[in-house]
Amino acid sequence: MRRLLIILAVILLPGCALYDAYMMTGFDPNEYLLITQIRVDAKQYKTQCAMPMATNNAVTISYKTTLFETYSQGLPNNADVQRAAKSLNEIAQGLVDSYGKGPVNPLFCKLKYGSIENSAAVMQVVIGNRPR
Repeated sequence: MRRLLIILAVILLPGCALYDAYMMTGFDPNEYLLITQIRVDAKQYKTQCAMPMATNNAVTISYKTTLFETYSQGLPNNADVQRAAKSLNEIAQGLVDSYGKGPVNPLFCKLKYGSIENSAAVMQVVIGNRPR
């Protein structure tokens, strides 16, 4: 009986591992590139909050976060990144909405970009740790 259990375990464990490997979303270099670009842009735009180009920067980063959210939706078994991408996009859209209402305090702008940068950094680690 013990040998039968050992044989069954040897046969079933590789099958479970293959299923898990197939069902898990693997590393996607395009997804990693997009989140890295968002992080770098947020870091750069944070230094430009008091400049006249701040409104354009907000619109640009909102386009990139929308692109990232849309791209992540097309990947199978990617629910965690999809939720994170949606919240990241909401932060960026909130910044654009603030600029649409009138002048934005540079401190508020820096805090928003800091939030985007921190969220992107966490997502970058998560996406980068996927199996290749």
